Amino acid sequence: MKKLLPLLTLLFLISCSKQELKIPTLNISGLQELHNHSQVWLFFEVKGNDTIAKVNRKNTISTTHWIYNIDKRLSLKTIIPTLTKLKYKHANGVHSKEGMHNYFSYSDTISKKLTFFEFDATEYKTDSILSKYYLKTNSDTYNKFNNISITFNPNNTLINDAKMEKGELKDTLLDFIDFSSEGKQTMLHLNFNEDLLYQDYLYYSTMISSLKAPHLLINNLEFIFNPTKVPDCDCE
Repeated sequence: MKKLLPLLTLLFLISCSKQELKIPTLNISGLQELHNHSQVWLFFEVKGNDTIAKVNRKNTISTTHWIYNIDKRLSLKTIIPTLTKLKYKHANGVHSKEGMHNYFSYSDTISKKLTFFEFDATEYKTDSILSKYYLKTNSDTYNKFNNISITFNPNNTLINDAKMEKGELKDTLLDFIDFSSEGKQTMLHLNFNEDLLYQDYLYYSTMISSLKAPHLLINNLEFIFNPTKVPDCDCE
């Protein structure tokens, strides 16, 4: 019964506000105990023909860790502007406290417990430029690395420009890192189609974060792009 308590508490909080929030479900273990925290809620809501993220952060306290409970049905384009603003407020408020972090919440299907994924270091680049072009214009910074760009679309995933079949991304990526590094430290650059659902975004983010390979770095800059504004993204 103790294992289910965090999820039951989450559902109780949602029922008190008379709103439903479906958090992502992942089979990835992570941090499951977090003290001194307050909650941010991003609910799924439809207004007319538009889906919006309805935000409730009335009880957030700057001197605590912030847990972001986000409905898994929301797309990135509906939540990224809010995440950017809230992260800034948390870090730069009058009463902000050093050492307080930002976490996404999800349900770990292995332990049946609410689990947290830190995203403090993540910066969102939202001007619809893919990493492969950004690397060219910032070559002095990145030439020393074995650079690999990964693009996540709703219906496909690409490593550099090679399309991956479902379920083969992780193993293929590790193999590609192994034979392409040629003695250099590898850096992964993540590109996310703004139409991607939050459930899929968090799955890919936690999966990439869990990769264990020697000399592997992940760029903290994430490229969020509008598929109609970038060339050659193979976004179908």
